[in-house]
Amino acid sequence: MDEVEFSLQQSAITDPGRPLTGLPAGVADLAKVVGGVLVHRDWAPHPVRREDADLRFVSAMLDRLGSLDERPSERRLAVTCRDFTVLLVALLRAGGVPARARAGFAGYFAEGFYDDHWVVETWAEGRGWHLVDAQVASGEPGVYGTKDLDPLDVPRDAFLVGGQAWMECRSGVRDPRTVGTSAAGLTGFWEIQGNVVRDLSALNGVEVLPWDAWGLIPVHFDELPQADVALLDAVAPVSAAGGPLRVAQETAGLDPRLPAPPELSRPSALS
Repeated sequence: MDEVEFSLQQSAITDPGRPLTGLPAGVADLAKVVGGVLVHRDWAPHPVRREDADLRFVSAMLDRLGSLDERPSERRLAVTCRDFTVLLVALLRAGGVPARARAGFAGYFAEGFYDDHWVVETWAEGRGWHLVDAQVASGEPGVYGTKDLDPLDVPRDAFLVGGQAWMECRSGVRDPRTVGTSAAGLTGFWEIQGNVVRDLSALNGVEVLPWDAWGLIPVHFDELPQADVALLDAVAPVSAAGGPLRVAQETAGLDPRLPAPPELSRPSALS
């Protein structure tokens, strides 16, 4: 199995747990379906339920929503970019379109800064893999803070997957102080190392929550032994290249701290 075939299959996290019928076929129209039921909690024009963003599984999102019918903003789930991403991935896969989640950093929300973000990567014959920002594509232009972006074709230098951000900062091409989570004032390698590991996890079919932390993630970069920095140096090119699947699987097996704990993809074990 290659990564395209693998990305046609629902993961434990994206599995909707029910047939999805009557959906449009195009990526743009599916993104609008997503935008009709989700709102980003930081852009919502009303008080939000912060616990909505803890719904790890698409099946749990759909249980809470009841349907994919468009509804007023205050009745949508108040979530994060990761949730827009996994729901669109689930809808694309249900329609027979290869898609996968990618964890990294977007350079189009704050000038001169790459912010922690998740997007969809989808495959098309004759075009290959390309990036779609599910959150931005789900709303009207400018709703999510940017008008100068085609969210259905995000340039590779506008969104850096975790491994690419790591490699550019490690090589000195990019200043690590310009990468991280601007709203929280968190920047640098410690922020980046988390998305190196989370992106590898997503490539292997476990689309974790953006704050899930295990293994190498919670250890501050300044406290990492050199051997662990070297391990991240080995993971980063696999993330940057998006596989291939066999290499992503082998890389996750290099160290027991790299794969996401099994409970993070076990619906029966988590709410």
